[in-house]
Order: sequence, then structure tokens, then C-alpha cells
Amino acid sequence: MRKNINGLIKIIVLAGLAAVIIFMAGCSETVALVNDIPVRQDEVDAYVNFLMVQSSEAGEEISEEELKEIEVNIIDSLIVLKILDGYAEKNNIITSKEELDTQMQAIIDSYENESKFEDDLKRMNIDREFLEYEIRNQILRNKIYAEVTSGVIVTEEQAEQYYEENKDGLFTIPERVRVSHILSAFPWTTDDSIEENEQDRDKTREKIEFVNQQLENGAEFGDMAREYSDDTSTSADGGDLGFITRGQMEEDFEKAAFALEAGEVSDIIGTSYGYHILKVFDRQEETVQEYEEIKEDISTYLSGTYKAEKWEKFVIELIEDAEIEYLKEPGGELNELLDEEDEAPDDTDEADEAESGEDDGLLDDGNIEDFINENQ
Repeated sequence: MRKNINGLIKIIVLAGLAAVIIFMAGCSETVALVNDIPVRQDEVDAYVNFLMVQSSEAGEEISEEELKEIEVNIIDSLIVLKILDGYAEKNNIITSKEELDTQMQAIIDSYENESKFEDDLKRMNIDREFLEYEIRNQILRNKIYAEVTSGVIVTEEQAEQYYEENKDGLFTIPERVRVSHILSAFPWTTDDSIEENEQDRDKTREKIEFVNQQLENGAEFGDMAREYSDDTSTSADGGDLGFITRGQMEEDFEKAAFALEAGEVSDIIGTSYGYHILKVFDRQEETVQEYEEIKEDISTYLSGTYKAEKWEKFVIELIEDAEIEYLKEPGGELNELLDEEDEAPDDTDEADEAESGEDDGLLDDGNIEDFINENQ
């Protein structure tokens, strides 16, 4: 019955993680009805305005087409939010003033003082009512999520089965080497105004040959990298690139690196960047992680996945039971997504995209902008 389930998941996630209302009352145009409860244009505009401010500060422009798509998503998100509000009311799930005040204070305390907090609110063109409503809905939604997913457990058998099915891929650590390099770079790779030419290519080669001669005479590799390497991102650390695995570097570079034993230095290697000399400091052969090492991580992952699936099913059922009417074009997509007759094949990646619905730790750093952006 659900063809475009991925689109629906995105709406569920957005609705679950965002409360987007500044003005709770008013006489603005009604753009949609859900169980006879209106979604008003000023609610949509409030969130659109917030996004416009954020985009402007980031130096980004939102096109007319993108703005229409944003409005559609906001309308559908508000609909799902109101459906969840209705569920909470029917089941006596509430956000207490104490809970709200505690979360609000956590945000304020993350600032140098309350004045800085107020300045941030003004900068983002929002007020306390907006933020408090955001917090209230986050708490409410977390409570519903906790109730819906409370029965989810991961058995030892499930965790072991997942390990066995994935140990040759997810839990295999590929062969890797820790390598440092000294680079004599072609000038045109660092300066766009210089065109490729044989004279500069020869000078680049002469430089790396001089370095190579110094190494053969007993110079320390790290010292030479710090003095002569053109790779400024690694030269201060003696040319250290850390551990690399196959497929990360150019073919000739990689072939030379994996041919070396720990402590060995390569001949001069050419790549599109210039000429290199490599030294391998450590090698680690391919290994498979033992189940006991990672069983807790597997259980945590599976728990999040199973909870996400249960939450998705729960919200979809609430939407299916709701009466949704769009009163403005372009309308939202909830009815179309749910009414399509073609079944979509199962896709575990889509469940992963939904992620865990919990927002624990969201306010740890307290910043308003982080809070609202992470809850979009």
C-alpha cells in the first residue's frame, strides 16, 4: 500500500523532530485540516521565515521551487505533529512546566549570560514562545516514542545472527599501513595560474632526488619531511598520513606503500601531484573483529533499528486513521503516499534513515541554533 515509503519516512522524521509553531492562535488562512484541526498559514510562515534567516546567514539562496517544496514538507510535518498531539491528549501524555523549565534553563545556561541568549533569539528572528513550543513538543514526542518502543528488545541470538551475516563485511578490518611521505609537488597543482611544463617538472624531480640522496646519506625521514615536503597539511608531523587502506590513494602511491615492510623507505614515486618518497611505520593485516568485542555495539544498533521500524509503523497507522484535507495548492503528500496501491520492496536502508526517534542528549551543548537545527 505504500509505494514511496522513503518520502513518508522523511516526513515522519521531520515531524517527529520539529515543532514549528510561533503563533498558536490567529485568523490566518487555513491551509489544511487534520481531524478538523486547522493548520494555518502563519504556522507555516513562521518556520519558513526561520529557515530563510538561517539560509541567509549561511550565504545560501532558496529558489522558488525549493521554497514550494519546503512549504509542502512543513505542512505535512505540522499535520503529523498535530496527530501526535491528539494521541498524547487521548492518552494523558503531557509535558509538565517543570520539565519545560528544566530544558529551557539548560539552553540559557549554555550562554555566557542571559543577555547573550536573548541576543541569539533576536538574531534568529524567533522568540521564547517558539523555543518553548519546540521544547514542549520534543519532550512530548520523546514520551510517546518511549511508550511505543518500550517493548523492543534485542536477544543474544539476534545479535549473534547479525554478526555472522555481516562479519565478512562490516566487521572486517582491511589490511592497512601507516605511512609518511615527502612530496615535491608540481607547481600547477598548487597554483592555477601555472600551466604544465617540462622545465618545472624537471625542477620538481631534482628536488625530490636531492631529498632522496640526503635520506640515503642517513638523514632522518621526519626531519626531511618537515623541511622539504610541499604537503603542508602533513609536513609539520613529519609527513605522517596515518593509516591508509587500499582504494584511498592513487594506484602507484598505494602499490608502493603496501609493498613496504615497517621501517622501509620507498624509491621515488610519481603521481599526478608530483614526486613522493614514502616510509611505512606500521602494518596491520586484515582481521575480523571478534563477536565479544562488538556485541554491545551490535545490540545498540539493532535496538535503534527495531525501535525506528516500530515508530515508523506507529506513526503511519496514526496517519492512516486520520482525516486529512489540504485546502491550498500545492498541498501535502500524506494522502498520496498512503493511498498508492503499489507495494514497495523492503529496504533496510530506509529504516536506517529513520534512525532512532529519541532525542536524548540533544540539549547537552544547549545552543538554541543547534537545538532548533537538529530538530528540523
